[in-house]
Amino acid sequence: MNREKTQVEAEKTALSRFPLVMFLVLIVLSIVCTFLASGDGPAAGEAAVTRWISNNSLFFVDFFASISDPLLTDLSAPIVFTLLVLIVWRLWGRYPAVILGLAGAFTGLTRISDLVHRPRPTSTGEWIEYSFGNGGYPSGHVIFSVLIFGTIWILSTRYTSVLVSKLIGLGFLAIVVLTCWSRVSELEHWPLDVIGGLFISSAALILINFTNKVLPNLISESSSLRQLLGLDKEV
Repeated sequence: MNREKTQVEAEKTALSRFPLVMFLVLIVLSIVCTFLASGDGPAAGEAAVTRWISNNSLFFVDFFASISDPLLTDLSAPIVFTLLVLIVWRLWGRYPAVILGLAGAFTGLTRISDLVHRPRPTSTGEWIEYSFGNGGYPSGHVIFSVLIFGTIWILSTRYTSVLVSKLIGLGFLAIVVLTCWSRVSELEHWPLDVIGGLFISSAALILINFTNKVLPNLISESSSLRQLLGLDKEV
């Protein structure tokens, strides 16, 4: 009996540490990708992979890109994000909207492109010299998709039914996969831009999930803060 209890406790401890381990692994992978992206020229085999993906893209990926690309430009993405925050606020309350707002703040990680100075591929999949505004690392579309839609999925596990949450989770995964593939197939990014964006945003998503879980307990003694965030109405 004691042995079984000890085993259960050990499994719980391992599970509780899993997000921290994943976060650290993602940070290391992000640093490695950023280091590789800082080189002069595409990574080994990257140009060939880019051209292969571009030449073998499926019609539904191209269709997805034709819809998503206009919605996630520097001008339209803030509008889309604002609408999503308002919808979450209306459906689930003020606190979920605040958490989604935090995810929006993390999309500022796209400005890493101003430091890395990695150019996007040309329309023929060639490497050119970097020019301001042409930075491709990390992919902003990937970071937005992972952070915003990932946070909506995280929130849905608490504020919707299990079935709806699963459907939102599947939709989130589909959006991320299609975004990653289409950004390369449309020759908007090199594969490393997409992979780096995936690692960076996934690490940030773990922080957002952690904040979502611990913040209510941290401010449990402050009635004014709980009221401000809308937590006073939650059970």
